[in-house]
Amino acid sequence: MKALVTGACGFVGRHLVEVLVENNVDVIALDRNTNEALPVRMVQCELDHIDQLPKLVKDRDIDCCIHLAWEGATGALRGDTDIQLKNVKRTMDLCNVLPEMGIKRFVGIGTLAEKDTNHYIPTDGATPNKVSCYGVAKLAAHYLSKVVCTQNGIDHIWCQLSNIYGVGDSSNNFVNFASKLMLTGGRLAFTDGEQIYDFVYITDIANAIYLAAKRGKKNKLYYVGSGHQQKLKYYIAQIRDAIDPRLQLHLGEVPFHGVALPDEEFECAKLLEDTGYHAKVSFEEGIVKTVAWLKTVQEGDHV
Repeated sequence: MKALVTGACGFVGRHLVEVLVENNVDVIALDRNTNEALPVRMVQCELDHIDQLPKLVKDRDIDCCIHLAWEGATGALRGDTDIQLKNVKRTMDLCNVLPEMGIKRFVGIGTLAEKDTNHYIPTDGATPNKVSCYGVAKLAAHYLSKVVCTQNGIDHIWCQLSNIYGVGDSSNNFVNFASKLMLTGGRLAFTDGEQIYDFVYITDIANAIYLAAKRGKKNKLYYVGSGHQQKLKYYIAQIRDAIDPRLQLHLGEVPFHGVALPDEEFECAKLLEDTGYHAKVSFEEGIVKTVAWLKTVQEGDHV
């Protein structure tokens, strides 16, 4: 198996490349910066100039393209409409150069924010936020890439990733936010935590993408979860216990705006059935690793 991976130097990309290499996949890593140290062939190409890719990569025996590259996936840029629309256009441009390279399989990487967007934004009185902008763009990329791939005779697979966390993640995702709040002595004010959440450790995410690329079925959507979703207050308590069980939680002090997703939205039976995927790292195990790493980062910041 030979795979072209965009965004290979990102948090998810690095772990995916590691899993691919472990499974004897020949990887061509596409990124803006080839100075990163990855144990595979690196190709530098801006997605805004993706039409140059067939000249930069002469291989015509690539089995699939796994598309991770996405500007503004975290932080304030998630609410930048110009950047998010560019991401959609870049995804379409990529899908349109794949036929010239003989690539017959496209694996796009989506997000749980797509589900939030579908459930919340269409409701009367909804007040979308910056994450909504990101979710809308991912939905557009999801549906439009499926159309373009179908027109180009390319198998389309879309993976909706749940909430990712783990060692090495520098984003301000919920696990990092809550952990840092507890580590720095901030007031632990949260919503009531009754809404269902699903957190998946980074190595399970990477393995799921690999399995979807290898065994996923044409034109299917796979939600990538842990298979053990819980109410948010459970995860908050687990983070607290990994840091200091004596810390007092103030659940319900922060109002919840949005629509709580029903439990069935976190079902990943399709992925299990088609690919054999099972999450291997429990939240209890993963949060201990993550908190230990965050503590070392915090100590390093104080040096």
